[in-house]
Amino acid sequence: MPKHGSDTHHVPLSVVVARRDLGLIAVVEAGDPPITWAVASELVVAADYLRGGELLLTAGVNLPTDTEEVRTYVASLVRAGVGALGFGVAPVHQSIPADLVEQCRLQGLPLLEVPRSSPFAAVSRAVGEELEERHLRDLRRLGESHQALARAVTAPTPVERLPAVLADALGAWVVLVPAEPDTPVRRTAGAPVDLGPELRTLLTKLTAPKGPRSAKADSGPDEVFLHTVGTPPEHQGVVLVGRPDPLGITDREVLRTATALLDLLLRSEGEESPTPGLPLTALLLDGALNARAVAALAELADTRAPDTRDPAPRTTVSDRGRGTGYRVLRAAPVPRGRHTAAGALPLGTHLRDAAPDTEEPGGVRAVLADRGEPAHRDHLELLRSHGWIGALSAAMAPEDLPEADRRAATLLVRARAVGEPRLWSDETDPFDTLMDPDGTGRPAREILGPLDEDTPAAHTLRTTLHAWLARHGNWDRAAADLGVHRNSVRYRIGRIERDLGVDLADPERRMRLWFALTRRP
Repeated sequence: MPKHGSDTHHVPLSVVVARRDLGLIAVVEAGDPPITWAVASELVVAADYLRGGELLLTAGVNLPTDTEEVRTYVASLVRAGVGALGFGVAPVHQSIPADLVEQCRLQGLPLLEVPRSSPFAAVSRAVGEELEERHLRDLRRLGESHQALARAVTAPTPVERLPAVLADALGAWVVLVPAEPDTPVRRTAGAPVDLGPELRTLLTKLTAPKGPRSAKADSGPDEVFLHTVGTPPEHQGVVLVGRPDPLGITDREVLRTATALLDLLLRSEGEESPTPGLPLTALLLDGALNARAVAALAELADTRAPDTRDPAPRTTVSDRGRGTGYRVLRAAPVPRGRHTAAGALPLGTHLRDAAPDTEEPGGVRAVLADRGEPAHRDHLELLRSHGWIGALSAAMAPEDLPEADRRAATLLVRARAVGEPRLWSDETDPFDTLMDPDGTGRPAREILGPLDEDTPAAHTLRTTLHAWLARHGNWDRAAADLGVHRNSVRYRIGRIERDLGVDLADPERRMRLWFALTRRP
């Protein structure tokens, strides 16, 4: 696990000074302040335009010569929270003015000498490089921490595993206090056995009805973060995380994800689930999961071994610019014939559960990491070989998974109607997203009338009508598709017109019947 405690938004001054390519000299040392950026300014009132934390670079063009004015200048920088002052020697000054050195020392402002060989642009670029390196390091650490948390979620005992993973990721101790007094408290290495009166008081406040969800306190040398997890108020526990160093930005992101995952695991404790991914999937697709927890999707949505996964990067949601895409699969067993049990389907993901609104009993839905359309088409054919008809949404960002689920549900209605798997693509009708699959079933049945009956005769007429409409009324091609004589097709179409009381020469009638056939549940 990478080292903890870095902060993407600043870099220690000592790191900048240590760069040999700059040749900076520390003239006045005053701690190791965090530097947020490097900016050059010759304004005497530069402090009015700064936000704090900057390495301010100046050649002293407008530096006052009066000692009192120099004192005022340095004091304004200190009040503005400037991280350090970098003074460029030559061409204006051959050395740093003594008054400036003295005032920086008296007021505790770090002062650097910038040699002539290092342009201010080079110093600014170097600070930017260090910030970017720390940012990339934090992104790698965040990704690795989320992967570890995701693996813990799919472990045999995820509630026991998650605190240990969180402690390792943050370099901290973790205590999970359960809601039930007869359940043992879970502690990681280094955690205190006695939480002390202040922490116990906070525990009481957090678990009280309408109490706060989180709190922070000092306990001995440690800063302790507390957060409720589980179902309030009867089954609400508290997770405590403590360490001497404050949590950085990345640390807080990891903590948010871990508490969200612990929360949903404790809420679903006792429910029968073949995999811990079931409650997570339901919360994702219902739009009820804490947004911070979706970062753990990548590991859960692809169960292939790391060395067998595609070397190419995952498809991104280019129109939204928000990273890795995910697809939602809806599948239902074929109405006739044998099919593999839902729990044994090769879905390639831990994020799976029963489809709540599929009319066909035993339907499933799942979240898949996007692997590109060719791979997903092969996967849909694999499911069909197991006796399942599937429909797959377009690749979407994690926060849009509820919409992806609606699209997949709509597409599954059409897939079942034609008996073919369907993959959402650019050619898919966008109006389908406006139609609730449950809502289209009733009008489809009304339009079909007697053709909607579950009888062999009605099935034959539906199949014939679908083939004839798909061939734009061509008798010979429809007959070839059905494997019957063209006169049989003519007879059946005539019977459909009589039974429904419609004229199929009317394009409006044909359109309505096509809609009904392709959206019939």
